[in-house]
Amino acid sequence: MTTASNLLAFLGLVVTLLIVWRQSWPARLRLFVAQSLLLAALAGTIGVLAHRRGLLLVAAVFVVVKGWVIPRVLARIGSGEPVRPVAPGRSSGLVLLGTGGLVVAAYVIMLPVTSAVELPTEGAIPLAFAMALIGLLLCVTGRDALGHILGFLVFENGIFGLAILATYGLPGIVEAGVFLDVLVIVLIMEAVVVEVRREHDSIDVDRLRELRG
Repeated sequence: MTTASNLLAFLGLVVTLLIVWRQSWPARLRLFVAQSLLLAALAGTIGVLAHRRGLLLVAAVFVVVKGWVIPRVLARIGSGEPVRPVAPGRSSGLVLLGTGGLVVAAYVIMLPVTSAVELPTEGAIPLAFAMALIGLLLCVTGRDALGHILGFLVFENGIFGLAILATYGLPGIVEAGVFLDVLVIVLIMEAVVVEVRREHDSIDVDRLRELRG
């Protein structure tokens, strides 16, 4: 189980870094789906190896909600949005350098936790925590509403992976409540973004600041 959980968590972190690196919204959306499917596979793997059947149901619901429903909503939000080039003086390389620092910080912060627990999945806990930290970074550095929404979802994915790895799975009713909350939040965000685009013909953060004066 240790090898499988470490590998899936590592691949999830790699996909998270690719989300930070890519500038194209469709590419970022595909990478988010890939990250969600990897975390669903992580939950399913732990469910099989730890004989936790509830995790298999959690993995299936995660695939439906994060791998299909939410991406379709995000695709509607981003439909017709042009690919924004990197502005002069801004580079995704600098953000990637910051994510590297967050990965190191995740290992340092989680060191007391991993040394105190004795679980087959303890080695993957810092990787999931790093995903959550990178999601927060995406929320802060997002250049439009889509970037902020994506950052929130990446953060939530990281928290899900962290909960699965650190607890061998939360009770199913808790996971169901979390999925429902996230889906409702995304639907509300869709309505807000559509209204902002209708009123101001843009969801770019810099453009909205200019309109605000």
